[in-house]
Amino acid sequence: MSTFLALCLLMLLSGSARAQTSEEFVTLPKGTAIDLKMAQTLTSKHAYVGERVELLVAEDVFVGAALVVPQNTRVLGTVRVGKAKEGGRDNPHKVVLQVDYIRLGERRIALSGMHSDKGKVDKGTAVASTIFFGLTGLLIALESGTGVIKEGTTVQASVAEDVLLPVLPSPALVAPTEQPAPTPPS
Repeated sequence: MSTFLALCLLMLLSGSARAQTSEEFVTLPKGTAIDLKMAQTLTSKHAYVGERVELLVAEDVFVGAALVVPQNTRVLGTVRVGKAKEGGRDNPHKVVLQVDYIRLGERRIALSGMHSDKGKVDKGTAVASTIFFGLTGLLIALESGTGVIKEGTTVQASVAEDVLLPVLPSPALVAPTEQPAPTPPS
């Protein structure tokens, strides 16, 4: 009879362990939108194709009430349109960033998303260049724009595939307590 009780206890414990495990993990569904922010500035004058780019998760990511990715988690992307090579003299006037993945500990959560900026031409410069240099001046002015994605710029991305993630402890939303001012002795 003691063997029977031991087996029942073992089954009960293993069942509760499975129940705990299923409560501690949730699926972050494919297509979930995630707001990111640039952690550095990119310009078409300096960014080169293949360069790694740092971004951060802009807000905590939840599945229901479960926190799965905390704010400011590191995200990596890659320059897809920029200079042909590092240190090159070309200026493509456009920079395109592809968002690759969230780095969560040792895990990589694949993302999909792109962000770009095409250089803008100052109209005053274009007019002045045309007046002084004719058609050549206009062409030079039109080629002078630089694409810029500034640090802090919001970038949209989405989860590329369903991912099973552990539930993280939620940050405590505790307001700081005010300490009463010491009363001077009388």
